[in-house]
Amino acid sequence: MSDSVIFRDRSKLSPRYIPEELPHRESQIEQVAHSFSKAEVDPDKFPLTIVQVIGPAGIGKTSTVIRSSKMIEARFSARRLAFRVAYINLKLQGGNKFAIYRFLLECLAPELPAQGLSAEEMLRYLLRYLRDNNLYAVIIMDEIDYLIKTSKDTTIIYDLTRLNEFEPERPSNVKGVVFIAKNTEFYSRLDPTELSTLGRIPLEFQPYTISEVSDILEKRCAEAFMPRAIGSDIIDKVASITTSEQVKGDVRYALDLLLYAGNLAESQGTGRITLDQIRKVHGQIHPSITTEELEQLSRPQLLSLIAIVRALRARKRQYVDLKDVRIHASELAEQLGAKKVEVEDYLDDLKVRKLVDIRSFKEIGLHGASLAELEPVLMDKVRTGK
Repeated sequence: MSDSVIFRDRSKLSPRYIPEELPHRESQIEQVAHSFSKAEVDPDKFPLTIVQVIGPAGIGKTSTVIRSSKMIEARFSARRLAFRVAYINLKLQGGNKFAIYRFLLECLAPELPAQGLSAEEMLRYLLRYLRDNNLYAVIIMDEIDYLIKTSKDTTIIYDLTRLNEFEPERPSNVKGVVFIAKNTEFYSRLDPTELSTLGRIPLEFQPYTISEVSDILEKRCAEAFMPRAIGSDIIDKVASITTSEQVKGDVRYALDLLLYAGNLAESQGTGRITLDQIRKVHGQIHPSITTEELEQLSRPQLLSLIAIVRALRARKRQYVDLKDVRIHASELAEQLGAKKVEVEDYLDDLKVRKLVDIRSFKEIGLHGASLAELEPVLMDKVRTGK
């Protein structure tokens, strides 16, 4: 039971929380689940199915696919068939094919050792393990566009879309692979064979309308806040901000806005969230970085970002030299009693995440100067590791 007059359960605003109901995504849930219709009837004859889910950040792609996978799992379980789902966020568990396939082993076949195996051997061992144990699976590859943009090796697309060809005389027990991406720009980095196996007919998600965002936030607020802590005027305001050109329908941003405003209301002792608190928080945080994005950053990435923020604030310019960032990274390491971070090792990744704007090593900036207001949040994350 919460002792807060503002929050009933603030974890309900976390990007990790997937509610039982996903308003205005019912048809998409059915569509993904239908892609595997009747797979449980005779799974050995059901072909490997590739599904692409495309759409901007924060519009329910991942939640929809995970909810669909639970429906598929329930259908297999009803026929007493063993079924597992492997979900991989490639910003967190990616990096290269070896790391991804090792994570796949951990998800689907934790009994199998990965030491001493190549990436291809791990994949082959995994397929054999699933077949020998009469175990069926679906693989979800989230942020595939991020992986393709940051990796020189795009053959993972070829591998995962042709799992049924590893041993053509035997069916693959992986019944499907779902790729989730923000857009189809990564197509340009694939060779014709990879693109052919992936297919060019994705399920595209459109941003929520303002009324849909209001519905979503109303239900989430009922779970997250005490009844008197938030009014319909606040929900309407946040829905309006969320569907603006600046935020582009990113509901995760809306949830962050509500979380930070709730924290502010709690610290100020107002007893409820006010419109002024919403405006203040919205003026301080930037839509390009959410709590989910922060959770995906490693400690060196966080330190690099803080060093860039400090360099920009010190110079009071839109762009700074790498030399300035290095100086602040050194000072930051001394302040924290930590080893100095080689900032240049992390710039490309921060650029791909669209947190850092790099024109050259003499022109390093941020996507949105208001990101500097997040320095205390970044520092708190570095210190607590949470």
